[in-house]
Amino acid sequence: MNRSSLKKLLAGLSAVCMTAVALPSLSYAADTAVSTMVGDANSDGQVDLSDAVMIMQALANPNKYGVGGTDAHAITEQGWKNADCNGAADGVSTNDALAVQMFLLGKGELSDGKSTPVADATKIHLKNTSIEVEGENATVDGTTVTITHSGEFYVDGTLDDGQINVKIADEKADAETVKIFLNNANIAGKTAPAIFVTNAENTSINIVDGTTNTITDGDTAYAGDNAKLAVIEAKDDITIKGGEKGDGVLEITANTQDAVSCNNDIKFNGGEVKISALNSKDKADAVKGKKSVTIKDGKLKIEAEGDGIKSTKGAVTISGGNTKIKAGNDAIQSETTIDISGGKLIAGGDRGLTAVSGINITGGTVIATATDNQADDKLMSGTTQTTVLLNCIYNAENEKDGTWSKDNAIVTDGLDIKYQKKYRYVLISDKTINGAKSCGFKNLATGAKVTHTDGKQTQFQLSLVTVFDKVDPAGIAPDGEIEKPAAEESK
Repeated sequence: MNRSSLKKLLAGLSAVCMTAVALPSLSYAADTAVSTMVGDANSDGQVDLSDAVMIMQALANPNKYGVGGTDAHAITEQGWKNADCNGAADGVSTNDALAVQMFLLGKGELSDGKSTPVADATKIHLKNTSIEVEGENATVDGTTVTITHSGEFYVDGTLDDGQINVKIADEKADAETVKIFLNNANIAGKTAPAIFVTNAENTSINIVDGTTNTITDGDTAYAGDNAKLAVIEAKDDITIKGGEKGDGVLEITANTQDAVSCNNDIKFNGGEVKISALNSKDKADAVKGKKSVTIKDGKLKIEAEGDGIKSTKGAVTISGGNTKIKAGNDAIQSETTIDISGGKLIAGGDRGLTAVSGINITGGTVIATATDNQADDKLMSGTTQTTVLLNCIYNAENEKDGTWSKDNAIVTDGLDIKYQKKYRYVLISDKTINGAKSCGFKNLATGAKVTHTDGKQTQFQLSLVTVFDKVDPAGIAPDGEIEKPAAEESK
């Protein structure tokens, strides 16, 4: 079918969707077990045109046909879940109705964007020193498998030294997402990136629920055309996401190179991801996204000898999830803004949060510690959640550098969180202190009341963003004596 004919077909399908709201409901839910089939909006156990009509009716007249609607054939809660079928996992929209129709015409596939791929997905079996493929759009050359078209690719097994290469011939003509599902996959890229997105509009690395997957490099630096590339390298957008349960694990260990790098946007959206960048000589970074780095969901644990998370031209955004960072350099570095609106971030580095144009904290839990210098309060005009910046005194018990042990975490009641590394500077922002006029802090290890200014002040008078100097984590014990700090741990 040529492009002109396809446009006419799509226009016709859109017209069908637009007029569907005027039709009687076509929902005929099965009397047997509830269908969980992706695309089966009316839960009748199959995908057909009536599902596209059901989606359009529910969107256009939710009071009647939406979940809990008055019509006897209104969409059910499970039907609504099934209806999110265009693979974007972005909620139900007219795009899902169109996806159903394209599927019926053999012009696309249905996916919820989270679950294990459908049965006809291409299977890539890693066999240590060889690769086997079942399905289309994946070719093998030695220990490199090249994905040449969008779709779902299911990866299992172990590859001793090789690569998954995503290389779409024309990303404008094929702009759909390449979805790589890791199912107990272990990939070592010792001489080149283990996963390399050389050309694709969008690529997602999906962690199948209940699995543990590893991506790693070797003990030598990449050379030639691969020099300075990361273990996971992407020239275009890449998303790392979990399944519906979110209990899949992905461990990325970069012994020599940077761990994850992208020329465009990196997103984390579910699953449990552990990233280690272990090269102390070259100060390897864990996550680098040139345009942006976004964390929406999941558990993300980062240990890096260099920077933890870095955006070299854009913003770092955190709206959800649970993120822990221990970095040798900056915990988070942004060339524009750091924007935190939700989730939990516990970060520690030589510097905590560094940005060029703004550090905007509007929600979530944020504890960022540093050994060298504090976050710049002059960049926090966009912060709307109460935030305190604590500049601590020199710890005489630690003659090496005067820092405080992570065991001496400064916390408030209800926020008993352990720090990631030793510190001299602390940023704390959380709903437990949001809007308060004053609060007290304690030493998590000893229970002592933390002091500021003259060693006697235990109440911290708060404004929106408040800086406190001469903060003493050792503090005052309940009997009035100065507490001795916990022993300093090694870096």
